[in-house]
Amino acid sequence: MVKIRNLTPGILHIPAAKLRLQGNAVAGVPEITPEIKKQIDAGRIMVVTDEEAAKAPAPKLPEPPSDFDKLDETDAIEYVEDETDPNVIQSILQTEQRGGVVDALKGRLKEIVDARK
Repeated sequence: MVKIRNLTPGILHIPAAKLRLQGNAVAGVPEITPEIKKQIDAGRIMVVTDEEAAKAPAPKLPEPPSDFDKLDETDAIEYVEDETDPNVIQSILQTEQRGGVVDALKGRLKEIVDARK
C-alpha cells in the first residue's frame, strides 16, 4: 500500500484510478497507476510515508501571479526561469496547461531543489 497526499486545496478526482481526494487529504492506494503518476509529475500529488501522513496537511501554496495565464508561452517561460521560490512554481504548476511552460516549471523546480541540497 502506498500513501499519497493531494497537494491541491480543492478536490482531486482521478476516475481511472477510482480516486477522489479532498484538498490536502491523504489516501492509501494499492499501487501507483499511470494516472496517479501523471498527477505526481504535475505536482498535484506526492507520495508520503506513514509519519508524513500523520502530520498536519501540507501548507497552502501561494496564489499564482495574477496575470501569469495572460502571458504568451515565451514570456511565461522567461518568468519561470527567473523565479526562485519553489512554492510559487508549485502553485503555477497546479493550473498550467501549456506543455512548454509545464516543462520549464518542472525543470526550474528541479534546479531549485538540487541547488538547496
